[in-house]
Amino acid sequence: MVVLVVSLLIGCGIAYVNYLNAKKRREEFAAFAAQQGFSYLPENPALAGQWAGTPFQTGDHRRVRNALSGAYQGRQVVAFDYSYQTHSSNGKGRRTTTTHKFGVVVMRLPGPLPRLEVTGEGLFGGAVANALGFGDLHFESEQFNRSFHVLADDERFGHAVIHPQMMELLLSHGEIGWRIEGDSLIGWDAGPHSPAEVMNRLQLLQLVTNNIPPYVWRDYAGVDPRAS
Repeated sequence: MVVLVVSLLIGCGIAYVNYLNAKKRREEFAAFAAQQGFSYLPENPALAGQWAGTPFQTGDHRRVRNALSGAYQGRQVVAFDYSYQTHSSNGKGRRTTTTHKFGVVVMRLPGPLPRLEVTGEGLFGGAVANALGFGDLHFESEQFNRSFHVLADDERFGHAVIHPQMMELLLSHGEIGWRIEGDSLIGWDAGPHSPAEVMNRLQLLQLVTNNIPPYVWRDYAGVDPRAS
């Protein structure tokens, strides 16, 4: 009986601390949104099903919290906390639930481009890349190959985007995984992000967008980025 009471008290204490932390985070992001001129929603379930790749469309109980939206340097962006749950069993009927949390930033591109994904080396193995239908690309820079894993539907497109200047940019600032998916440039990292990290990551996405050569936009999206 004593053990049960103690367990309940500990559980209630943890729940209360989690509640206070979530409340503080909502207040922090609401203030940040007001400062930056973004719109803020404590939750926005519609964003959970809008994109197809990592970290979306896996697990259950998918939630989008602390959603920011607005314009950043002339481009439409969203940023939010994203989480989903997975479940496992030890074979004896005991079920364990794991909550996976991410900080996500998304920037609207001038036009749709082929799929391309860049992550830190080691996050994806060859089997996963093949399962996703990607081709794993390699480049002349061995330092870049050691640091990043590049997956692309179109090899020519992948090499056009990941040119030497882009490699230098990513080696200096590539702190998150990112993916081109249609007209969205999606960046993500495990764990919650802070307002300062949101701004840093939006800056990275803007730099990536600006460093895509003009001929790539013309050949693959049929747009002139200077007019966007």
